[in-house]
This record gives sequence, C-alpha cells and structure tokens, in this order.
Amino acid sequence: MKRRFDLAVLGADSLVGAALLELLAERRFPAGEVSALGLDAEEGANVEFAGHALPVDSASAFDFGQVQLAFLADDDPRLAAEAERAADAGCVVVDAGGTAWRDPEIPRVVAGINDAALAGFNERGIVAAPDRVLVPLLRVLAPVHGECPLRSVHVTAMIPVSDAGRPAFQDLARETTALLNARHIDRSHFKQQIAFNVHGQIGAVDGGGATERERRIGDDLRNLLGAPELSVSVHLVQVPLFYGYALTVDLLSDRPVDLEAVTRVLAASPGLDCRGPGDAGDCPSPVADAMASSSVQVARLRQSAGTHSAALWITADNIRCAAASNAVACAEVLISDYL
Repeated sequence: MKRRFDLAVLGADSLVGAALLELLAERRFPAGEVSALGLDAEEGANVEFAGHALPVDSASAFDFGQVQLAFLADDDPRLAAEAERAADAGCVVVDAGGTAWRDPEIPRVVAGINDAALAGFNERGIVAAPDRVLVPLLRVLAPVHGECPLRSVHVTAMIPVSDAGRPAFQDLARETTALLNARHIDRSHFKQQIAFNVHGQIGAVDGGGATERERRIGDDLRNLLGAPELSVSVHLVQVPLFYGYALTVDLLSDRPVDLEAVTRVLAASPGLDCRGPGDAGDCPSPVADAMASSSVQVARLRQSAGTHSAALWITADNIRCAAASNAVACAEVLISDYL
C-alpha cells in the first residue's frame, strides 16, 4: 500500500492555500488526514478539498505532532512563526508563500532546477522557494544558461495584485467598480490608485534605488544559477491585473547566442510552453494563457542588441504555477527520495 502523509496547510484560507488544496487533489498527492489552518478565520469558515468542505482551524492551537507534512501558504510573519513551531515538532514544512527566510540553513528550491538542495531539508525541517518571480524565471534561464553561459540579465517583471494577498486583490476589484460608477473608496493596501494605473515601484528603496525584493531576487538568481559574477538588474512594476506574471527579459552571453539551439533547449524543458514567432494574437498573455496553468509560457525569443544578446517574454500564473505547483512538486520529491 502506498504510504500516506497526514498534512496541514497553514494559510489554507489564502489564495495560495486554495490553489495548494486544488493541486493536491488533482495530482493525487498521497495525503491522509488534511488539516486546514488559518490565523483569524471566522467561526464556521471552511475551504474545499477534493470535493469536501474542510473546517479552518486555528494555527496557533494546532498540534503539529499529529502530521508529517505542512505547507505554508502565506507570508504572514505570524504563520511563519507557526511553521517554525511545526518544524520544531518534527513536521517537514514546505513553504509556498514566498517568506523571506533569513536562516541560511533553509534551502531554496525550484522544482526541476535544483532538486538536490532538498537533501538539506532536515537542517531546519523547512524547505523554501525563492521569490515567486524567480520560479518561472529560473525555469527558463537555467536551460538557457546551460546552453550559452550568461553574463548579464535584465528583467522587468509586471506584478499582479494577487501577489500581495486578498487585501490588494480586493482593492483592485472594489476600486475598478467604484471608478466605473463614479464612486470613492478607501483602499486597504495600496496608497494610490491601482485600477487603470501602473506603479513603477513596489516597496521602499535602498540607497542604490532598488527595493529589498528586487535586490533579493538578484542575489537568489545568482546563487541558484551558480553564477556569482552574473550582472542582474530587476525592476518590479505593479500592474492592475488580478493574476499572472509578465516578464520581459534581456540576456547577454559570453558567446554568440544560437537562437535555434536555445529554442530547442527550451522546447525540451519540462513545464515550459515555448512558442515560435507569430502574429500578436499568438503571443501568450497572463490572462488568456497563464492563468490557472502550471506551465510557464515563453515567447518572442529574438536577438536584441547584438549576436551575444537575446530578448524574450515570459508569462506564468503567480499563484498556481509560481507558488502552489512548485511547493507540491518539492513535496513529491521529498516523499519519494527522503521521507
């Protein structure tokens, strides 16, 4: 009989939590008892799993000694503290929420890219992902870097409101309706209008003009590609989309970029949907192509500033693909190879 694992989902009532529960059911994950946990869930609140309603229980009152696995689905510091309590109780925690862990013993893993790092799970009992933007980006750049070593990467990432959770999601929904009906609303997350608008900065900047998240993405990209000398420029832009990343990427290699060879490598890479040149209607978009998909869409691969350079376009679902699917895939490797 296939071994089953009792598990808990911390932040089950979040957007990532819902996607995790959906994927666990779809992929027939060997789950035994499943516990849905939250912080401030209303009495009687529940979430759906495999066609059944699960009550949302208090994370702070939960006994993690009764489960073997826990998924962290939200980057709320209070839930991260509960995740550490779970790890201390002997439960293996897989973080899908994008928590910025400071502990260097917690491995950051993008499934299919650096699975070997999962072997370090027992140092702290926690496996994390890098920033969610890096999940689709690394799935594209890792095979490209293997084909033509990269010297520099410039990324402009358009970030949907769901990346910041329900309050930001609700701000866009309510403000869109209000503006179309000439009404005013008080925002709970954004400081300025988000509906029909674009913000060129997400978060405070440091002395060099970069935000902490942009700097962290650059550092983790170098580390996970094993390219400490790589020059990385990251610009995060807040856009009025509910779901889906859209990234424009410019690459510079140490040698001439063979576009046909790069296309073949990308087309053969699991989890990538690589499209050749076509008209505007064929270019994948976050809403029409990436939303609710676990695949990364790649298009518009072309030469840019010269023979050593290339540019491309990437879209991916920030909740399902970049967060939930990566976490479930990491957990599948853990139970197959280490637990």
